[in-house]
Formats: sequence, structure tokens, C-alpha cells
Amino acid sequence: MTATAHADIPAGFAAVLARNGEMGRLIAGHDWAATPLGPIASWPQSRMTAIGIALSSAIPMATIWGPEGILIYNAGYAAFSGNRHPAILGARLLDAWPEARAFNEQVVLSGMNGQSLAYRDQAMMLEHRGSSEQHWLDLDYTPIADEQGRPAGVLATVIDSSARMRDRQEREIAIVAARESEARFRNVADHAPIIMWVTQADGRCVYINRAWTTQTGFDIDQGLDFHWIKAIHAKDRALVENAFRAATRDQVAFNLEFRLRHRDGGYHWATVTAIPRIDDGVYLGMVGSVFDIDERRRAEATLRDVNAVLERRVAEALAERKLFADIIDSTGTMVQVLGFDHCYLAINRAAADDFERIFGLRPHIGQHKGDAMAGRPEILSVMRDYWTRALAGEEFSVIQALTDRANEKRHYELRFSPLVAADGTPIGAYQFATDVSDRLAAQERLADMEAQLRQSQKMEAVGQLTGGIAHDFNNLLQVVVGNLEMLDRLLPTDEQPRARRAATNAMTGAKRAATLTQRLLAFSRRQPLAPQSVDPVRLVDGLSDLLTRTLGEQVTLDIRAEPELWRAEADPNQLESAILNLAVNARDAMPHGGTLSITLRNARLDGHATMVAGPVPYPTDPGDYVAIDVSDTGTGMDRATLGRVFEPFFTTKEVGKGTGLGLSMVYGFAKQSGGQVQIDSKPGQGTCVSLFLPRFEGAVEAPVEAPAAPGGAVQGSETILVVEDDADVRAYSTEALRELGYDVLEAEDGASALALLEAPEASRIALLFSDVVLPGGMTGADLASAARSLHPALKVLFTTGYARDVIVHGGRLDAGVALITKPFDFADLAARIRAMLDG
Repeated sequence: MTATAHADIPAGFAAVLARNGEMGRLIAGHDWAATPLGPIASWPQSRMTAIGIALSSAIPMATIWGPEGILIYNAGYAAFSGNRHPAILGARLLDAWPEARAFNEQVVLSGMNGQSLAYRDQAMMLEHRGSSEQHWLDLDYTPIADEQGRPAGVLATVIDSSARMRDRQEREIAIVAARESEARFRNVADHAPIIMWVTQADGRCVYINRAWTTQTGFDIDQGLDFHWIKAIHAKDRALVENAFRAATRDQVAFNLEFRLRHRDGGYHWATVTAIPRIDDGVYLGMVGSVFDIDERRRAEATLRDVNAVLERRVAEALAERKLFADIIDSTGTMVQVLGFDHCYLAINRAAADDFERIFGLRPHIGQHKGDAMAGRPEILSVMRDYWTRALAGEEFSVIQALTDRANEKRHYELRFSPLVAADGTPIGAYQFATDVSDRLAAQERLADMEAQLRQSQKMEAVGQLTGGIAHDFNNLLQVVVGNLEMLDRLLPTDEQPRARRAATNAMTGAKRAATLTQRLLAFSRRQPLAPQSVDPVRLVDGLSDLLTRTLGEQVTLDIRAEPELWRAEADPNQLESAILNLAVNARDAMPHGGTLSITLRNARLDGHATMVAGPVPYPTDPGDYVAIDVSDTGTGMDRATLGRVFEPFFTTKEVGKGTGLGLSMVYGFAKQSGGQVQIDSKPGQGTCVSLFLPRFEGAVEAPVEAPAAPGGAVQGSETILVVEDDADVRAYSTEALRELGYDVLEAEDGASALALLEAPEASRIALLFSDVVLPGGMTGADLASAARSLHPALKVLFTTGYARDVIVHGGRLDAGVALITKPFDFADLAARIRAMLDG
């Protein structure tokens, strides 16, 4: 055998072979690669351990491997095999002993099924030195387990008992001869090397040959009658005597092993065989023989010890490996081990299950990874590169996305490490794989939530800023709008056309500024709402004509409502504005035309859905809602745009095409109304904005038709107390009311107004017209309360540019409160004052 070949034999096993002389050299030099067992370098430890034990035994022993029954044996078995050796080394058992083929087929089949076999004095006709001879053999076959505890081979012990059996045959012949001539029998028996005896029908021994004295040291007389029982070991005596008396009584043969006194003073194992003596049908007694089997028993004990040591060592190795295998197999971490040939050395249950889910087949030990992953070449290419790095000794980890057959993508953290034996010899590489999809998704969700929180905080800050400036800004707008309107009324109709155009343009800009402020207040949820029961179908149908004109001819309007639609609780005016804003956004997203769909439906929101709704989530009470879905077939939006659509002043439209407050107003209106807004959009697939409004749970009252508005301003003569801290706003309000014919009293704060209300002539005051926000620590609401305590019938109309929390709570006007928001125009003021006085 070459030096290279010897180098492939593990060091420990090479030492075992070296210690076993010629047989060791024959095994080391055999071409095992040409056999089903493969080269010695690939042999499992269990095989090498079993062969080493067999080689170290003096008893003829052989190992028989695999279903092919490949023979590997020791020197004793080689001697027993005669001229068959060494040709049968590495050969199939059935080919080595063709004359015993049927018997050996059963041996291999039983051993590979985990079954032990034992035969005593098995008769066989065997070819020996060119001729067929009768042999008797004591045979023991014990299964050998591999590392997984499965039968991998058979350990066979072969003891040739032919000499003993021939002695037995001679004894039986002698017994037969004794029937013809007792004298001749005695003469022959006395020269036999085994103890022979004869009893009468009552069991008393009447003859025992000289071998008794030779083997036991007792005289012949000490073996006659029942005295022979004293020569049996005390622990076996009762067993032998009972068996002997039972056989005598029942006139049957018996066989028994026991310990018999030896002439050296000790005890040897012996076996007794006895048969009834019958002549012409008459039972005469028993005739028997006793063989010394002490040598065989010692050999059997040695064999048992050898087997026990082998079994214990294999069991310990298997138990240790099984413990680690069970730990690895029960873990949820996926483990794979590859050899340098890229074939599986090990794979745990979790890895096999996941592999089967992805590739559609379950890998097995010994399978090449390329064969197992052949159906997914794109994954095989990536994994081959990883394993090549690991088998080259590199330790690293990667995050790899894999898609299974159901097209579900999962992310795995793959950790690769080289695998090294205890002596430092590289074996292969192993991989630990962990499904980190949920962790990555959680990290992504956390990042989204953090971004959404920052966005929400930013939007809240904008809302607070809006509320902070709205009061003063609307006061300024009130002065501008009011005076422009007054200028328009005072200018002659046919004169100063340029001045009239300038006033008209200024009024248009002022009203746009007022609308902008109202939208900012709506976004910041600081606009007072007057929610009531709303029929969504009736409201949307009422808007259809306006929507059709707004959308233009290229956009088709499709309105659908679910049967049995619930009523919603919302401010109808603000709801109409929200729907119009959504429709305008949808129209602008369809520059080449398309379809705008408005779907009305009943919906139920749970806590989870409301927390994750839209790019800027906020909690909404779970329950029943009326959903208004406004969908378009336009350009859609990407994820980055979706994350900002509710920001005030954010717009994707060209400069001058939009304020960026439409969706912000919808967002604030929905949140202030106790509802929710969700948005779903993808580039090129359109957008759907879903507005959820609380279901109205109260009793539905019949709608009351509002009285027709009179043409022109409504005059009056009553006394009105105007309370306003801003001098310019107060000047406009009083002048407008006096122009309408009213008698007007003025006050700049609550204390001044209260002094007028306490005056003797205060009973003539018919209406208190007060700003909500007043200086001096008294609000408009405080003033109204004090005034009504003095004059219970006094009418109160509030005005404000920003109500704060004085008359608005939870986003809704307090019950019974009348309000006109700044900036108001002359006609609105006249109509509202008259309605309050006449109401």
C-alpha cells in the first residue's frame, strides 16, 4: 500500500492495524474503494471500533458489513477459513462460503434487521482442503450499530465444535454397542475420555466409568447410587437433582449444564446428556454422559466480555452523539454540515423542514448539495459561493433573502464556520441559519413608527402654531375684508372702475387668505364643528352636480352606496368641503382623464387597524363607522410621498396649482370628528382615500327646512352691545351694525361690557355680540354667563378668529352656543344678527 493511501487511514485505526500483524497489514493494504464499504478514510468510527475489537480477540471472529455482507475478520477466523484465506477478505459472505449460502443469507438479513442469532453444534457440510467434510459449529451473531443507532453490520464468532461432536457420536455409538454387550460396553466406556453412567429404573446409579475418577478425583463408589450428587456445586445441586428425578420419572431425555467437582479441588463446567434405556418397550433406566465444557464456557465468557465491552463502548459513543444530535435536532436554529465534496454530513430537523418548504424535497445525509438544490439554480449559485468560502476556512455571517415555492420571501441570518476534528484535522464546514424576517420586519415597523411619530409631532407643532396666530390673523383679515366690502358698497356703480377692480381683487385675495386660515385650523383640529346626523347618500348626491362641474368632461364620476347604509355623525359643511378637496386632488392626479369613484359603505374598525391606518397613524375608538372611499385611476404615489401627504403645504403639484392644505384639512377634520382617514396608493395604480366617520347612534329627527334667505341686507332698530378688544375690528362691526339701523353700544373688554349691562338703561340691550377671546381675565363665555344672570332673555352671538377651548370642547361647539367666525362679511353679519333677534 502506498504512503498516500496509508495517510488516508485515521491515525487511531492505523495503530490498531499495526498491532495486529499480518491481518492488520492485509486490511490496511486492501483496495476497499472497490467494495461497497468505500475507502477506509470514509469509514465511520463504529466500524473501525468493531473491527479493532475483533482483531484483538483470540477467538475466531469476523465482522460482516452492510446488506452485501462484506467480510473483515481476525487471525483466528483466517485459520478456520483454511485455503479460502486471504481471498475472502473484503468479499461477500455468500460468495466466501457458497455451500452455506442459504444459511448465511438468513444471518445477514437478521443482523441488518437488528436481530441476534446463536447456534450450538450447528451441523454444516463445508469444503475443507479440497473435500467436503461434516462440521459442527458454535455460532453467535450480534448486530453492530452505526452512529445513528441503526444496524450497520454483524459481529460473528465461530467456534469449531466438531471434535466434541465427534466425541459425542462415539459416545452414542458406545452406548448402542453396550446394549449388545455390556462387558464390551464397560470395556469401551472405561477407556472413553468422558464420564459415562447407567442407572436403574428407580434412578440409582449402578455404573460409572473410570473417567469419573479421572475428572473428579472421587472413587467409583462415590459416584454410584445417589452419591454423585455430592460432587455437584452446592448452588447447582438442587437444579440438577430435580431435573434428573423428573427425567427418570417421566422417562425422557434431558440435557443440563452445571459445575462439577474437579480433581484439583475446584469446579469445572460440565454438560450432562441422558436418554432413557428401553428394551422391548420396558424402561430400564437412564444412560448418560458428562462432558467437560469448562474451556468452552471460558471462551463464551470471554466472548461475552468482549461483546459487553464493544456494546458499552458503542453505546457510550452513540449515547454521547445522540445527546448532541437530539440537542441540535430539537433546536429551532437550522443546522447544516457539509464535507469538502459538498455532500451533507448532517442536517437537523429544522433545516430539513425549511429546505423542503423552499425546494420541494427533503435533503438526506450523503446527498450532494448541488443535487438537492438543482431545481433552484439561482439560489444554488449564491449558496455554492458561501459554502466554498466556509470550506476554505473562512468564518462569516450574511443576511440572505430566500423565496419559497409559494413565492413567500423570508430573510435568514446565515453563519458559516469551518468544522475541525478534535485532532485539528479539517472535516468540512457548518452553517447556522436563523429566520430573522420577523425581527427585520419589526425593526422596519419601529423605524416607520419613529418616523411617523416625528411626523406627527411636526404636524402637531404646525397645528399649535396655526392656532397661535389664527386669532390675530383673522382679526386682521376681518378689518381688510370688512373695509374692502364697505369700499365696494360706497363706490358709485358707474365710476372709478379701476378702484372697483382693485377692491374686488383685494377682496378675492383676502378671502383666499381666510380660506387658507380655515384649512389650517381644520388641520390642527381647532375649527369649531357642529356635528349632527348626516345622511351620506343625500349629502353626496347633493354634491354631484358641483363635483361634475369641478371634475370636467375628461373625468367620469361614479357614486355607489351600500344598502342599509348607516347615518354618520359629522359637521355637514366640513364634510362637503372634505369630499370636494379629495375630488379636486383626484382630478389633478388624472391629467388625461379617468374615473373618480365615491363608494359609501358601513365599516367596523378594531384597535389594531386604527393604530396603523395611514402614513400618520393615530388611535381611534374601535366600533362602527361610515366609510367614504374616494378612488381615482390616476398616477398614484410612492411610499416617500405617502409619508408626507398630510403635511400642511406639502404638494406634488406645480407652483401656484395648489396650497398643499387639502389633505391636511381632511386629516384634521377626520381626527377632530372622532374618525379616521386611511390612504392607499401605488405608482401607476391610482389612489384611494378612505374617510371614516362615526356612526350616528341617536334618534334621527326629521330635517327642518331652513328659511329662505331674504334678498339684500336685513335692517333692524334694536340695541346691540358689541364687545371687541381689537379697535379696528370693533370699529368695523359697530359701523356695519349702525348702517343696518341698529343702536350700538361698544366695550373693549368684559369689565367695560359688564358695567354697561349693569346700568339702569341696560334692559334695552337686545343682543350681546362678543368676541370669545377678551383681555383682562374674562372671556366672552364668562361675560355671557354674567350677562344672562342679569338679563335672562338676553340673546348672545359670539364671534372669533380662533375659539380655543372657551366655547369649543372636544372639537365641538358647546350646546346652545351661536357663533359667527371671522372674517365675516356684511351680508353674513346682517343675516345672523337678524336671525338671532327673531329666533
